[in-house]
Amino acid sequence: MNSRREYIRAMKDRYRAAKAKKDKSRLLDEVVAVTGYHRKYAIRLLGASDKPIRPRKRRRRKRRYTKCLSVIALCWEALDYCCAERLHPRLVPLTEQLIRHRVVYPDREVLDELETISLSTLARRLREMPSPKARMVPRPRAGSLIKSKVPIGRYEWDEARPGALEADVVEHNGGVVSGQYVCTLSVTDVVTGWSQRRAARGRGQAGIHEALSLILDQWPYPCWGLHADNGSEFLAGHVQRFVAQRGLDHTRSRPYKKNDSAHVEQRNRFVREMVGYDRYDTPEALQWLNKVYELMDLYANLVLPTMKLVDKKRSKGKVRKTYDIPRPPLDRAIDHGVISRADQARLESMAAEINPLELHRELERLIRQGPEGVGDHLKAAAGAR
Repeated sequence: MNSRREYIRAMKDRYRAAKAKKDKSRLLDEVVAVTGYHRKYAIRLLGASDKPIRPRKRRRRKRRYTKCLSVIALCWEALDYCCAERLHPRLVPLTEQLIRHRVVYPDREVLDELETISLSTLARRLREMPSPKARMVPRPRAGSLIKSKVPIGRYEWDEARPGALEADVVEHNGGVVSGQYVCTLSVTDVVTGWSQRRAARGRGQAGIHEALSLILDQWPYPCWGLHADNGSEFLAGHVQRFVAQRGLDHTRSRPYKKNDSAHVEQRNRFVREMVGYDRYDTPEALQWLNKVYELMDLYANLVLPTMKLVDKKRSKGKVRKTYDIPRPPLDRAIDHGVISRADQARLESMAAEINPLELHRELERLIRQGPEGVGDHLKAAAGAR
């Protein structure tokens, strides 16, 4: 290459000095024969200027959507720092809700930006905002197969009848399984996404049966099925009699197939993100967890939008999934028409009165307070008595 460059530099002077077109054509024939270059490439080399080429300055567009960033940050916080796909369709309604609660006071220009911002632009703006929420990945835990008479089954991904429940238990033992500790029973409807949680002392059948009874008594619409894993807490006499009395179809997952209960497993991650992996084994911790879940159930069902799978197609070895518009579970339950008019009016009124930002902050404050704050409150109440 060095030899070729020296040769081109020498021929460039002769090429520029040539006046007649015939002479330049003869020099080009010689360069092509010696170097093997394409004739057009040789013309560009011989006619190129000796001055260094300045890099072109890239013209950048003026940055838009800067005045609405503070409002976007508050809406993002109110929805627990969710992804842009879930935040984008709820951006304007949530802003109007915050305006009614006098949290933000945007002018017309800010509202116009919120209405016209695209999903991709919103995603870029969220990437520039560091999320203070530490996302924790649940640690895998091996399950155990227990004999039972409950048939193996699972709900189809396109199940359309609301009331198909998945249940699971989350242990709060801090990695030490000895002794008595608190567990969380999590129940989710695979159709509407409605979910509720309840803490119980231990994972015995009596405690899980009591927690399950409380959850289903508070469920806003009728249920027809209960699907759980192969844990002994669900394959016990108390729970089986309870399911038979309620007229529920009771099924269990295939051994070592956690994806058979995918919807409730996702909600388990939500529990872990909120209360972590610490060990809770005191009455104060049990009371604190149930207080957290009271706020969490309101937040998850009336405020937090979720996406539901509506189509799934396999093409050339790849599965392409389509999701619906992100909406809170309450909206999906109302669309299915399974909630009574009285309960629907009560829940809609409750959702309209909720300040989502304040609810999220109150939930964060209660989590930071921990069981110790509940214990101090109980001691103070006992001293007053």
